Amino acid sequence: MVTKEDYEEYFGQSAPSNFSRLEFISLNTIKSIITRPVPTEKCLCYEWFKKAILEQINFYEFNSDLITDSSSGSYTLGSYSEGGTGTNDTSNSMSRLSPATYEILLICGLLQSQLGGCCLW
Repeated sequence: MVTKEDYEEYFGQSAPSNFSRLEFISLNTIKSIITRPVPTEKCLCYEWFKKAILEQINFYEFNSDLITDSSSGSYTLGSYSEGGTGTNDTSNSMSRLSPATYEILLICGLLQSQLGGCCLW
């Protein structure tokens, strides 16, 4: 969805060497918390959504421990589940979200529970 060139233009510096991995993880983190479909190029907030991904990539680059930290303490295998802290995946993803990414998603209306999509306004 975003490229190394997008990153370099946005931040004015070289993209991380593991850019593809960070982009994949960042996009999945964002997808796990948004309450509306991922914007397409036709949406008004598409460019803002791309900036949210770039901000999350940058955040993960400097906070790599957030990628490998599985602090939920719960384990699931099939229908068997053990442990846990009582938090769900959305809460865990929100705790790993860049403040800038959160603000962009909020402005785009991607964190609201109302009906409709960002392409409607």
